[in-house]
Amino acid sequence: MLSALNLSDRGLSVTVIDAGGQRPPASWAGGGILSPLFAWRYPDPMNRLSHDATARYRGLVERLRGKAGLRASDLNESGLWAAVDGDERRDALRWASSWGVRCQAAPLSQHLSAAPERDGLWFPDIGNLRNPRLLKALRAALVAQRVEFVNASVEAVRPGAIGAELALSHGGRVTAPRVLIGAGAWTSTLLEPLGVDLPLFPAKGEMLLYRLPPGRVRSIVLTDEGYLIPRADGAVLAGSTLKAGDATTYPTVTGRWALQAMAASLLPELASVTPSYHWAGVRPGSDRDWPYLGPVPGTRGVFAAAGLHRNGLVAAPASAELLVRLMCGETPSLDPAAYSLSGAPS
Repeated sequence: MLSALNLSDRGLSVTVIDAGGQRPPASWAGGGILSPLFAWRYPDPMNRLSHDATARYRGLVERLRGKAGLRASDLNESGLWAAVDGDERRDALRWASSWGVRCQAAPLSQHLSAAPERDGLWFPDIGNLRNPRLLKALRAALVAQRVEFVNASVEAVRPGAIGAELALSHGGRVTAPRVLIGAGAWTSTLLEPLGVDLPLFPAKGEMLLYRLPPGRVRSIVLTDEGYLIPRADGAVLAGSTLKAGDATTYPTVTGRWALQAMAASLLPELASVTPSYHWAGVRPGSDRDWPYLGPVPGTRGVFAAAGLHRNGLVAAPASAELLVRLMCGETPSLDPAAYSLSGAPS
């Protein structure tokens, strides 16, 4: 949808073909942390797409504020505390310095009420986004700009001399000179017939939501065991599980118990609080730590966005900008070579 917004802003006629309830998107289910988890563990191509995500979303929320009930407070800029020590702390500090990200040593107790003592690093400029509300606002903005939404899944992409014909699940067909394939965990089913075999897989994740008074969790709290994410109204998200190869979207008892134990280990009072919600989503998993973005080899006018795994939301604005510039023949601000599909096995 961000690619559609960029294309529509250029005055182009845009259609979004979305399977809707047939294949629930991962975007609504995530926690909305505007950083890769432990960003210094990722290679530069991922960080180029994500290091300025909070600033990018600040501008987007300002633009969309008021649509579908989106509020400025739905972007929470309260920072992120990460449990880091030893050699990795030095790695994290070097990473922050090289990317111009503010960072300082801080104990967990400064960011989590009644928390056990634990040392870590605080990144004050990393925010979190209430992504379901943003998605509703974004869709409303696209409808207002006369972007057409078609409720169907794409069964096949048939490239032409320029662009492609799309065969839809209800028997219809759409032809366009420029096509962007972004089908999440199911992208490989559309790319494989085109001779592109990417290391993609579904990756199920589960989360919990607790209702607490505002201020109990003052920043995102990130550990190797899991994380807590505060919302402005006091809601706290606890996440997340990861099960590669699982494309189901139902929550599990084992997932719930694991998340409750993790949450209580960070904030003991949660041991006596019943979660208000428990849900699951399917990430577009990949064996690579950064995505595939760009033209599909052997085609003219067919592009793909694939393999964003746990970083679809944080990387979405920069990824959409890169893709749209490539689709429109403009010079991208990032070198597209690192994201090319051409190096994928076929």
